[in-house]
Amino acid sequence: MRQPQSWLLALLSVLALMSTAATASAEEKIFGGHVEVGATGINTKDNAARVNEYVRGRSEDGLSFAPKLFVEGDLGEHSAFELEADANGPRDQQFNMELDAGRIFRLGLDYQVLEHWKDHETLDQMGATGRDDTGGSQPSVTTDKIFSNLPAGASVGGGTLPVGYDPLQAYTEELSNDYLVTRRELKSEAALVIPALPNVIFHAGMRIEKRQGMEQAIGMTKCDSCHVSAVDKKIDEVTEDYTFGATGKFGLLTVDYEYLTRTFSESGSTPFRYYEDAQNGTAYNMLYENGDYPFGRTPDSEKDSHALKARIDLPKDTSLTASYVKSDIESSKSQTQGEYLLLDGSTLKSEYESFGGKLATKFGKNLRLSLRGSMYDIDVNGNEMYYPARDAANAAAAWPETNTDAWHSAEARKVKEVGADLVYRLARGTTLRLGYEFEEVDRDVEELLETDTHTLKASVKTRLNKALSGNLSYQFQKIDDPLPGAHVGIAQGDPLAIQDPLGSGLWYYNTALMNTPNDQLPAATPDNTWYWTDVYPNRQLTSTILPDEVHEAKLSTTWAISANKAATFFARVRQAENDEVEFEQTTYVPGVSLWYAPNGKMNLTMAYTFNKQETENQMCVGWYHG
Repeated sequence: MRQPQSWLLALLSVLALMSTAATASAEEKIFGGHVEVGATGINTKDNAARVNEYVRGRSEDGLSFAPKLFVEGDLGEHSAFELEADANGPRDQQFNMELDAGRIFRLGLDYQVLEHWKDHETLDQMGATGRDDTGGSQPSVTTDKIFSNLPAGASVGGGTLPVGYDPLQAYTEELSNDYLVTRRELKSEAALVIPALPNVIFHAGMRIEKRQGMEQAIGMTKCDSCHVSAVDKKIDEVTEDYTFGATGKFGLLTVDYEYLTRTFSESGSTPFRYYEDAQNGTAYNMLYENGDYPFGRTPDSEKDSHALKARIDLPKDTSLTASYVKSDIESSKSQTQGEYLLLDGSTLKSEYESFGGKLATKFGKNLRLSLRGSMYDIDVNGNEMYYPARDAANAAAAWPETNTDAWHSAEARKVKEVGADLVYRLARGTTLRLGYEFEEVDRDVEELLETDTHTLKASVKTRLNKALSGNLSYQFQKIDDPLPGAHVGIAQGDPLAIQDPLGSGLWYYNTALMNTPNDQLPAATPDNTWYWTDVYPNRQLTSTILPDEVHEAKLSTTWAISANKAATFFARVRQAENDEVEFEQTTYVPGVSLWYAPNGKMNLTMAYTFNKQETENQMCVGWYHG
């Protein structure tokens, strides 16, 4: 699929250059440019991933050669090119080239190299109560570091490790890993105007991104003890985008169409980790037995997208804009079909379809109005799965309930947005802006609820005189049912559960006491508790860090002291709250910026920003149960 598209892009470039070569070669050529030679150095005295996250120059301490090059040339009438290069070491580079051949063919090339320090989770904060642990003794969630600190022969919550596994060595080796990913991106955009069709511009584009390096992969195994461990994951990703389209102007109508095809592939190795065998006879491990198994796979995927836009310019400063986008995405899951089964083959499929429109007009000299609306639908009806191992265990009377329901994707949703903006000129140099926006997110999975967001905006921009100007804005949001944590809290309200006596509002099951006979099982069989029959249906507590009401005000004023001096003061205050979860957050961000230009070739800027944020919320505590 990719090779023909590469040839099409190359053919478009060659044909266009051939058609303009005769004109350009006959004209006088003028070249110019400059070269800069320098060096960059770095000396890190803290965690490099924190203070040098996006590497400038080099990831390790030392000096790097840092040359710069700029070349421009006049190739004749209406033809020119520019070349710019900026290198600060082997993994901090940027190259750019622009070519204009007779205003018939334009080509742009951009190449960037960037190195990124990835986050390194030490897992030091892990630890929580576990199955049948109503006393809350710690830790029942274990890490390699916790295992290594235990006395010889001791275990935590029934947790076991394979023979020959050294948890201290595993922890030390993982902690010493440098999680660095190098990103290389090549972008190209070409435009062609055929003299016989001067009102149509044909365009094509290409983007190739490569990510190579190492990231951290974290996994957990259960039952009885939750063993959380981290390993390195090799990254070798390639993303390729190719676009083709055209833009045409036909009187009052402008139409633009673009086709995008994208492929993503991951050639890096899949990480493995040890999964423990279930230590409790009633806590079956549905997905894994004890042993080393893969986890954290990144699947290959493909995307095809069609985008169509149209604009009509009507009399009296009125315009009408419409857009349509249709995308199909496929993600391969063929390597995981032994762990779970997709009910619609071996690929996850998503269909995205959106419609949008905007009307803008002007009333008189002082009033402008725009109305807009859009809707999009994400359809993933085929993305349903189930776990065959559970059905097999059910046939062996492992638990009393059947497990035939499919697991549906939470991605499916329908989103609608409408909005209006009004701009009114109050006086010369003073403008008032008012706006309203409503968004409705209707998710197919009923348990995830529907989120409605109302947004009101108002701002005033004024210039009091030649030296003083300012801008004041306010925004209010009212959000109904923010998504995360809509229904959480294990065993909430279940008569068989126990309410936390410490007043956290959480409930838990004491499964060690649940040994009464069940009518659906033989009399001697314990009445055990299962997540899918007792826990999931009883998650009722709301727990989120997202607000349902937000107030935000911004102020900015600039004083032009003279032609070469200016001072700007700015401030932002944001207050967010959600009374249902006792969440409240206040943010203050004042600052000042000073600008000075001593001459026409040099200017100096000095700025200071202060950021203060206060947050109150119900504390999130790990509450593991099985």
